[in-house]
Amino acid sequence: MSVPIGFKRLTIRVKDGKDPVLGTNQFVIEGKKDNGGMVSAKVSGLAVDAVKSYSSNKVYSISGKGVGDGKVEFDIMDFPEKIKNAVLGIVASTNGVYKATADRTSPYCSILLEDVTPQGHPYLMAFVDGMFSSDGLEFNTVQGKQGELPSEAISFAIGSDDNGLYYSTFVGTGAPTDAAGIAEIKADALMVAG
Repeated sequence: MSVPIGFKRLTIRVKDGKDPVLGTNQFVIEGKKDNGGMVSAKVSGLAVDAVKSYSSNKVYSISGKGVGDGKVEFDIMDFPEKIKNAVLGIVASTNGVYKATADRTSPYCSILLEDVTPQGHPYLMAFVDGMFSSDGLEFNTVQGKQGELPSEAISFAIGSDDNGLYYSTFVGTGAPTDAAGIAEIKADALMVAG
């Protein structure tokens, strides 16, 4: 099984029923100066817990259909406020003050994680529906010398689209068909105009 060797890029698509527009309802975090960078992503909960049914003093059947309670936990360095607040449903005033109100709700989003395999081939994983949440922020005193920039944590609860699709994975091989596979996974996540 191929695995990504790092974490180059995260693309987030706010599912607002409109075509994707970069900087409005589609955002890319890929380590460009002053625009945030991906530190890590931990994907968990993709498998359902197996349920064993017993009869005649033994396991009669094991059921494990579907996808579990999935989530992706991100660490993002220098997370741009515009992107963070857009995916959390926090709106800015005309003076640029972000305000979370009692009726705030995170919008449904899709996400695309990208890197390469050890062989240098594309590795993409798309989660086609879900919501972001953030538990808080940490303030620390400066202690004499500058350290690394801290990263911020944000979680993505995985859901499914209307067709029951939760996620897609594409691992390239270096073949000419890689372009079609990349196009298909981006379409799954609504990253391209449909």
